[in-house]
Amino acid sequence: MNYQVYAIKYATREARSNDNFYGHFDPHEDYPMPLDYFIWVVTSDQYTVVIDVGFTEEVAEQRKRTFHRCPVSVLPSLGIDPYSVSHVVITHMHYDHVGNLDKFPNAKFILQEAEMAFWTGKHASKSGFRLGVEVNDVLHLVKENFKGRIHFVNGVEVILPGITVYKAGGHSAGLQVVKVQTEKGNVILASDATHFYRNINENRPFIAVHNLAEMYDAFDLVRSLADDPNLIIPGHDPIVMERFPAAKPGLEGIVVRIT
Repeated sequence: MNYQVYAIKYATREARSNDNFYGHFDPHEDYPMPLDYFIWVVTSDQYTVVIDVGFTEEVAEQRKRTFHRCPVSVLPSLGIDPYSVSHVVITHMHYDHVGNLDKFPNAKFILQEAEMAFWTGKHASKSGFRLGVEVNDVLHLVKENFKGRIHFVNGVEVILPGITVYKAGGHSAGLQVVKVQTEKGNVILASDATHFYRNINENRPFIAVHNLAEMYDAFDLVRSLADDPNLIIPGHDPIVMERFPAAKPGLEGIVVRIT
């Protein structure tokens, strides 16, 4: 089973290098280092899977992010009806990954059990964690769980033929990465296991850390899963939009095809 893999850019944030690396502050080495926000889509003749769903324009305004478009609104340009999507993989529950789940009314949500346990547990309200999520997003997932719409994973699981999720941790308690079989080899959608290429290439953790040791281990996990380091896709690096071609004419700067 070989899939096509797409990245959809929906927002940006202006930032500097001192904002993006754990334990790093050097006023003499502080340069612009913006973040892009993506969701990912995996398609074959049989299956369509969405990985993460982005945030809303309202949340963008509250958090002072530059909002370009609702990522779900782009799916029809790829021939995808959100109502027909059967699986949505949630890499983790931070605000920029779970804000549009209501737009997939027929999907099963794939989530690590450790991630839900953390955000419904006693530490979720602590100041060091609280800002990472929108409370309404957490509540939405709790309600979806009572409807039986969440498939919980503990560690590693084949979700569909050719698509496997792996618990990585580090950036969040139950962060998971996704391995996708393609004609070019396994694509690793690393999400926030590595925000930028530089995080994993230089072993430099991102500034937002849940467990530092696990973040280093996540780098090793992602590298071990990749057939080709060029097929490791970080979660927020603008370089992704430069390395890969537009999915089709008219989608330049919006959607790239990874394979």
